[in-house]
This record gives sequence, C-alpha cells and structure tokens, in this order.
Amino acid sequence: MILKILAEKPDYFVIAWDSPVKTHRHESFPEYKANRKKMEDDFKQQIPITQQMIEDMKLPSLIVPGYEADDIIATLVTRYKSEPELVIDVYSSDKDLKQLLDHNVFCIDPMKNNRVDTKQFLQEFLFSPSFMLDYLALI
Repeated sequence: MILKILAEKPDYFVIAWDSPVKTHRHESFPEYKANRKKMEDDFKQQIPITQQMIEDMKLPSLIVPGYEADDIIATLVTRYKSEPELVIDVYSSDKDLKQLLDHNVFCIDPMKNNRVDTKQFLQEFLFSPSFMLDYLALI
C-alpha cells in the first residue's frame, strides 16, 4: 500500500503509528477496547519489522507516546485542512476517521480501494460526517 501511495507522488506524506504505551483513554477508562479482538500474533510481529523498513526507506512517520494513530491523524487533518491548496487523503479502514471528511479531506479504505468524499458519505449514511462517532457509539 505504501508503494502505491508513493507512486501517486504526494506533496506531503506521513505514516502514523499507535503508541506502544497505554493512552490517556486507557487510564481514564480501564475497559477501553477491553472487548476488542486481540491482534493476531503474526500481524503483531510484523509491526516492528514494518516500522524498521519505513525508517530504512527514510519515510516520515510519527509515534506520539500515549496517543493512537487516529489521534495523530485527526490532529494533522484538523491543523492542515484549512490550507486552501491542500487535498488530504487519509488512508485507513477505520470508520472513526470518516468524521474528518470535509471539502478537501477524503478517506481511502485500502482494503476496499475506494475513496470516500462528503457527498458519498451523506448518500450512504444520511447524516454529516461530524456525527460519525455518535453513530458508531449507537450501533
């Protein structure tokens, strides 16, 4: 996936990683993600290898202790979406990140290989992307 993104020659590019230490959410809510299915060992073992490859390729990546990749992505999008010349593509299959959709912010699901904009989101969900977290909390 990374090579595919780089082939598109983006002006800016960064990979966000989850912090290896517990986040503030875990401290505030010990049951945070407690019911989530555990990561497969094979996949878990690939993460440090992939991180090393990213570093060896000299690609920009961010790990912020105590924060998830979603937090980093949301912070960057919120900071830069007001730049009129920027078009921001968020590559993730995480539904939570659809709340970031805007006129110049798109979500690309690498598993489905589709690019979602606010218009498509509204057609599918019939509410504004800003309500995505509320929706996910209810279902």
